Amino acid sequence: MYKSFKISFLVLLLIFPLVSGETCEPYETYSITSILPSNGYVFIIVHHSEWICERVAGEQTLRRNVPDGEYNLYYLFNGSNLLFLGKSNPLLGEPSIVTEINGTFYILQRKQVVVPYKNITVTINGETRNITLTAKKTEMRVYRFDGCAFLIWNCTILEFQNGKEHAECNGTEILSYFTNTPQKRPSVVRGVIENGFMVFRLSNSTYKIPVTEFDRYVSGFFGSKTLNVLSTFHALPVGEGILIYYPGDVKVNGSVFISELPLMFFYDGKNLTHIKMYVGSVQEPPRCGNFSPRLTIPKSLIVLIGVFLMVILVYLGIKRHV
Repeated sequence: MYKSFKISFLVLLLIFPLVSGETCEPYETYSITSILPSNGYVFIIVHHSEWICERVAGEQTLRRNVPDGEYNLYYLFNGSNLLFLGKSNPLLGEPSIVTEINGTFYILQRKQVVVPYKNITVTINGETRNITLTAKKTEMRVYRFDGCAFLIWNCTILEFQNGKEHAECNGTEILSYFTNTPQKRPSVVRGVIENGFMVFRLSNSTYKIPVTEFDRYVSGFFGSKTLNVLSTFHALPVGEGILIYYPGDVKVNGSVFISELPLMFFYDGKNLTHIKMYVGSVQEPPRCGNFSPRLTIPKSLIVLIGVFLMVILVYLGIKRHV
């Protein structure tokens, strides 16, 4: 009997790690850490964390994926378009994408590609071969942002396979200012739920949005806690409306696209728009001088001009028949 119990106990020890491993579910979290208004635009910084499964002492356990899973995503929003400015992992020594110097915002954009730089011919075992050597090319640009982006510094660095580097940089070096990410929030208003509406009372306007407008975006992530989550939403004026955002963490698994996250919304007074985040190719901010000025004539002036022309035509018609 003791021998039978011993064998059964050993079988349980072998099976238990497999059973516990099945309960380990990796996940990611996204949260807005900074909202930075600037000349009709707003910089939005979203932090990403990742939890992965790891086998420890025969059991699957969750651990935070540090440093690779900790990074920030940077966006620029003007009330209609959301631009992805870049990604940065400060734990890996990567510079921030946005920084503030004496009240002015600056944007750093980095692109890395592998490029061929030299062809060589070698002979191996009597056979001649052509080999292309490559280098890692890093392009960096810094823009001063005052409602539009003005290029103030650019640099191209080639890192060769033998460890040597070649850099060509123009302008005053400013990269050292991008060591810290701005961590602040502007004056915002917290929404309240009243009679089936989300209500945001700003200094000059009050916005009322049916709760059902948010439900299809939020309930899939928070279920029965949806109303509690909605009551924590904040808003601030941006462009011709308000930016509405969730200040907490959104927990997701690998099957959820980042564009589905209920982190940000925009309301123009009539329609609620879910802001879909994007991660991929870096998008350039609007450059200064990349627009054509337009002459805007007030509607009242157009009406007056029309009336004036009508009077002249009537006068000429009467005079002609006299």
